[in-house]
Amino acid sequence: MLLRPGKGLGDLTFGMLPAEVEQKLGKPDRIFVAEDEEDEFIWQYNAHRMMLTFYRHEEDKLGYIRSSNPAITFFGAPMIDQPVKELLDGPMKSIKKWQTEKYDFFDTYLNEKSWIVLNVEYELITDVEIGVPMGEDDVYIWM
Repeated sequence: MLLRPGKGLGDLTFGMLPAEVEQKLGKPDRIFVAEDEEDEFIWQYNAHRMMLTFYRHEEDKLGYIRSSNPAITFFGAPMIDQPVKELLDGPMKSIKKWQTEKYDFFDTYLNEKSWIVLNVEYELITDVEIGVPMGEDDVYIWM
């Protein structure tokens, strides 16, 4: 399942509508509204270890993906449960300017330009979040 910054993950592309996602993945295991964003609804797929966020204010388009699926790759390199430093210094070295936040039990690495977040525990990537990038004036760049 190839991570495609700014575009999507595997067969999922930012801007897809719920019906298109359902054609590819089937019905979600759970649908819920985001706790802090009433304008977003989330589809959870347990077997794929994935959550998909659709934006109501953007005609229900797929705008954000979070996944801990071990099949995620970046230029052929596996990501989940891999050392974050090795990935950042290797396959992901073309992505510059990572912002690191350290919390009590995990760290995050964010590249805002590509809108990628790597969640890390024990220096290993536990899950990946990617979103549709934003251009000037906070307007989404739909592919």
